[in-house]
Amino acid sequence: MKFYVESYGCTMNQGETEMIAESLEEKGHRRVDSLEDADQALIGTCVVIQKTEERMKRRIEELQKEVSKVTVSGCLSSISNESSGRSDAELTCPESRLDFIRPQEVKITSRPKQEELVGTIPIASGCYGNCAYCLTKIARGSLTSRPPERIKKRFKELVSSSTKEIRLTCQDMALYGKDISTDINELLYELLKIEGDYRIRVGMMNVDSLKKIKVEFMELMEDQRIYSFLHLPLQSGSDQILKKMNRNYDVKGWKKLTEEFRENFPELTLSTDVIVGFPGETEEDFERTKKVIEQAKPDIVNVTRFSPRRGTEAADMEGKVHSREKKERSKEMTDLRFKISRKINEGYVGKTTQALVLEKGKRESLKARMNNYKVVVLKEEEEGLIGEHVDVKIKEAEDIYLIGERS
Repeated sequence: MKFYVESYGCTMNQGETEMIAESLEEKGHRRVDSLEDADQALIGTCVVIQKTEERMKRRIEELQKEVSKVTVSGCLSSISNESSGRSDAELTCPESRLDFIRPQEVKITSRPKQEELVGTIPIASGCYGNCAYCLTKIARGSLTSRPPERIKKRFKELVSSSTKEIRLTCQDMALYGKDISTDINELLYELLKIEGDYRIRVGMMNVDSLKKIKVEFMELMEDQRIYSFLHLPLQSGSDQILKKMNRNYDVKGWKKLTEEFRENFPELTLSTDVIVGFPGETEEDFERTKKVIEQAKPDIVNVTRFSPRRGTEAADMEGKVHSREKKERSKEMTDLRFKISRKINEGYVGKTTQALVLEKGKRESLKARMNNYKVVVLKEEEEGLIGEHVDVKIKEAEDIYLIGERS
């Protein structure tokens, strides 16, 4: 059987889709790059907002017209009729031509694709949170951590196959292992025993879970094989809205934690998330969020307009914010985000640093990552540098990346 793969959404979803593809290859099936050459298709789906879910459903219907069977993985595969207002049967005609692989069913494969410089290991599925807006919790359920011995085996094989950047991912990295009597610090400690030329990117963490393990985690981050990178969602700068969201922290707690990490890692890349237009968010609440972002100056702010998801608590909340207002707030927050990131990036101009070259970019350029995960674009450099650590001098700054040359 020849199969074609598409994957959408977060890093975790893409990693799970890749492992499903690898398991198919282990069974003797052949992966092809063109849909026209395929007998079947595998699609990793995302349902983070309603528009994305509708796009996924349309794409599945399109794939069904081209191949004999479509296998659906990711969050769409787990949404029940009660949560989304539709049954799985609505996605197929006929139903026998559609299969579902739910996130909890994905196993860590032991044979990664050879010679890929960037690899992803989803280390858990689900979480213990109860965020009022989140459909992912409904799709993925409670925390299910994958066995550390399987993660370590996968990690070793990625390193041995010359993978240079390994992304560990799940809904909340700081919760890993709480259901199997271990934690993320113990896992990282074991992984760092593995010798090799690699960098680890630790994925998203939440304030309430990270603060319980922060001391040892910061000690582990001293190892240069772990990127100096922290993804810590804020979501709102208003404690009133955070409470309505069921986020188990306040603004002061988020600021304190980011300040501690910045104090210990001065060149830390701080990434955060903000939702604008959550039910009940007033102009004053929004201004509070802007103020927090202006003060904290994150390098990255992922801005999302609130989208009600059927089956979540927030879908039935009063105080809906008009779509026009959400759009205006989203633009204002995005403009602020780029203003801040540009200013931070300009501070790197003239500096010399080390970066890991990972892939080809546009127009005869190469993309590299600094030790704090920032992207550096190297223009007119040879492809032979891919996979190498190089010294670069930063020449220019853009909103979301730097431009450098070998020094």
